[in-house]
Amino acid sequence: MSDSELRRAPGMRERSPDVWELIVEAGRDPVTGKRRQVSRIFRGNLRAATKARAALLTEVSRGRHVGTSATVDDLFVEWVKELERKGRSPHTIVNYRKAYRVSVREALGSVPVSKVTTKMLTDLYGHHQAVGRRPATVRQIHATVSSMMTQACRWGWRDSNPAQWAEPPPLVNEVPRVPTPGEVRRLVDAARESRRPEYARLIYLAATSGLRRGELCALRVVRDVDLDAGLLLVQRSIVEVPGRDLLEAPTKNRRVRYVALDERTVAEVAEQIAMVERRAEFVEGEVVADPFLFSDALDGSEPWKPGAVTRYFARLRRRVGLDDLTFQSLRRFMGTYGQELGFSAVQVAMRAGHDPSVAARHYTGRVAAADRELADAVSTLLGGGVEV
Repeated sequence: MSDSELRRAPGMRERSPDVWELIVEAGRDPVTGKRRQVSRIFRGNLRAATKARAALLTEVSRGRHVGTSATVDDLFVEWVKELERKGRSPHTIVNYRKAYRVSVREALGSVPVSKVTTKMLTDLYGHHQAVGRRPATVRQIHATVSSMMTQACRWGWRDSNPAQWAEPPPLVNEVPRVPTPGEVRRLVDAARESRRPEYARLIYLAATSGLRRGELCALRVVRDVDLDAGLLLVQRSIVEVPGRDLLEAPTKNRRVRYVALDERTVAEVAEQIAMVERRAEFVEGEVVADPFLFSDALDGSEPWKPGAVTRYFARLRRRVGLDDLTFQSLRRFMGTYGQELGFSAVQVAMRAGHDPSVAARHYTGRVAAADRELADAVSTLLGGGVEV
């Protein structure tokens, strides 16, 4: 091909002497469906420009220039729809929405997805650190952006994830606060003397079983409680989402597990069930076929709200001078003292509903014998439980 023919060839435009515009077709935009092309200005003679366009063709064929005109705001909307389709926890999605709205949208919302760089994300993290955001908060921002960009790569909106190389600040290595057996007994005793003594039973059950707030609130008398066998079946969790009704969702890691109960905790659960029945009889009513174990409804049809449990616990801890405790401290109590009593980390993790992949392969049967021993040992620390 002669020089004159090359100068007129598709993808080779001579802008001025020895200045060329190299153009390569790059398929269609995965969002808009419009045709895309990659354009690059090159300075040099015709022969060098021809080689440069060949190299650009190779880059495009290897996916180096995939992308879309969609913005980060567009990506966020579609990403949330994908999370909902996959059945991600509504509470998790709410947290993602908050993190994006508060910490990402202003800086990156209008930026094309294909133009986001690692430097942009590094600057974003640095800004939030400079204004006093905690490392854990910045890492949550990073997790949100990273997950979004991973999905963009799956959809062909980008060829790589810029968050892969953006480093959020390290977490501060803090020793978690674990209540002593005496402190848990103080909480239980104070709850028993309050206007809501049924909370004493919930706190005792939380401390000996390690269940999460939402898991405790989701327990149903018929479906989940077996007093004769001394077992709880933990398979659901109550989720609060602003502006929506309470939801019954799978547990945090979607695992179903049995939890053994010692004799003292069985007595507490039995008393709670009896209270639900007595309350219905008092108003000459009946409980529903399968009432919630912890409910303020006369028929047991509505569960306690996890947020209400947190607010009650906050008032209770102030009353007994333990302001540094949280409801999660009760889970730590079971986990920490369970291991100090000689039970394996795997056994304790399975009881608490953690998801260690190795533990799952070693946990066989409905309830391992060690779990029964663990239940008895942890309850013994509390000296006999709540009076019923």
